[in-house]
Order: sequence, then C-alpha cells, then structure tokens
Amino acid sequence: MKRILRLGGLVVVATLIAVGQSWPEAKITVRVVDENASPMADAEVGITFDQPKHKPGAWGSSDVLTRNGKSNSEGLFSASERSGNYVNAGAKAPGYYSAHGKAIEFWNSEAGKWKPWNSTVEVILKKILNPIPMYARRIETEIPVVDAPIGLDLVASDWVPATGHGKTSDFIFKLTKRVESFHDFGAELLLSFPNPGDGIQGMPEDSWGGSELRSPHSGPEAGYSQSISLLQGNSKQSGEYGTKNNPRDYFFRTRTITDPKGQVVSALYGKIYGSIEYFPVSSKTAKLRFTYYLNPTPNDRNVEFDPKRNLFTNLKDDERVTAP
Repeated sequence: MKRILRLGGLVVVATLIAVGQSWPEAKITVRVVDENASPMADAEVGITFDQPKHKPGAWGSSDVLTRNGKSNSEGLFSASERSGNYVNAGAKAPGYYSAHGKAIEFWNSEAGKWKPWNSTVEVILKKILNPIPMYARRIETEIPVVDAPIGLDLVASDWVPATGHGKTSDFIFKLTKRVESFHDFGAELLLSFPNPGDGIQGMPEDSWGGSELRSPHSGPEAGYSQSISLLQGNSKQSGEYGTKNNPRDYFFRTRTITDPKGQVVSALYGKIYGSIEYFPVSSKTAKLRFTYYLNPTPNDRNVEFDPKRNLFTNLKDDERVTAP
C-alpha cells in the first residue's frame, strides 16, 4: 500500500508494509577507499541493520544486528539482512582512523526487499600520520562584557586581564544584543583577530565525513578572514534565524608575525570542531561554548591531535577532548 508523506514541504511517496508482515530485507555494499579514492583491501567492515522488536506498522524498541567482514581487492564488502528502514556502515584498518559512511534510510519496499536494493556506501579511511600534543579543550565560559571587545587567550584558556588570567589575545569577541524575551531578541557575536595575517575559515564540507579525524591533517596556508559575524535571533517578522546555518568546523591562525611585505613569518595554527555557540537570552551577557585545538609550534600547520597528549592537564570531564 502507498501513502503520501509530507516532510517539511517535501512530498514523499512511501510504500508501507501491512501489519502482520515481516520487515523487508536490505542489502548494502560498502566500498572502502583511502583519501586518494583508491580501494582498500582487507579493511574490517561492519554493516549494522536495525532490528525492530515490533511488527511493521506498530511502535516499539529496536536492537541492532551487525554483519562483519573484510573488504575484497576492490574495497567491497556486501551483506543482507531483514531490517527496519535504517542501516549504517563503517570500516577500520591498522594505521588508519576508523570511519563510517552516510546512513541509509529506506522509504519503500517491493517483494519483501527494501529499495533501492544493494545501495553502495562509501567509507573513506584517513591515514594516521603524525598525531601531536596540542592545547585542546571544550570551553564554556561567560563573556565578561557587552558592547566592547574582549580578548581570549587560547593557551591560558581564559580572558585577558583585567577580567581573567590570559596574557595574549588570540580571539577577540564583541557581543551586542537586544533581548525582550525568548521569542523577541537579536544578537551578534563578532569574532576578530589582533594581528595582520590572523584569521579564520570554515573547513570544506567534505572534510567532515564520518572519520574519527574530522579535519584534514593540516590547516591551509591561506584563505583566512580577519573576522566572522555570528548572528542569531527570533522575531515575528523573521522567525528564528542565525548561526545554525554557519559552517560546523573551522581552521584558524593566530599570533601571526608578518614581514614588511606582509608575508607570514611566524604563526600558530589550530581548528575548531563544531559551532561557536553563544546563548544571549538567559544571561546578563552570554554564555560562550566551543571546542578548540591549538598547535603550540610556530609555523607547524599540523592539526592531527593525539588525545593522550593534551597540553591541558586536570581538565574536568566535560572539558576533555577525545577526538583527534
């Protein structure tokens, strides 16, 4: 039987399964490749099938069933199993970061099989090259002032004096806001930098992927912007708007020294995983939250972090960073 589903304005024609029937069978092929798109043989592959405890058409909990195997000379591994409409897959290999591919969600079936039958999921494994010690922390702090710039020292992980123990401004934040209520407010968090050559840029979307190492191994040499404006708000005219549309991950460069021609002589490189979040409504100023990694070696663009060698010690559980 077919039903028309409306999902946020998107019309989907889904073939539903009558109550009393069993779940359809799904077949998935995983293709494991390296960063050069070359097939990888003998990678350990797992395909995880949703295993609902309820019958189709009813609600209930689910288990999962994983079929494991190794990729062949073409980097391929296939498995099939009766399944709910959600299947995930991943792979790992010695000397590489483990990764998962994009999950497959089925919408229709035919003759007891989910369609499309035998979809291919690509999993990209990134090589473990040179993990290094870095300053890595999930910071959550109150912005000290409104309508005035304030510096944040990433090595001290604190605001610069007189409001904190920092000595060098790596990031400069300026918060402006208007708050009437949760349903009527507007705010801007301007992130800028103190030195020519400093800056920030979003990571390319294809770098996010499903790898343990979300970023490329190193930051770029160029392309940094001196500032970014993070807007958010809610109003009758515009509804909710703002930072949810910004890039999720960033590269940054700070403590830059340039020669008389403007060429970079020395700089520190780093990355931010996840959005730079701030919460202006429930605070006199705003609570700021983001996760950053800073390489302490000048001119070393390596951002492949070794979680066992964090240069921050005695961090609280919610401040610790485990992703490379």
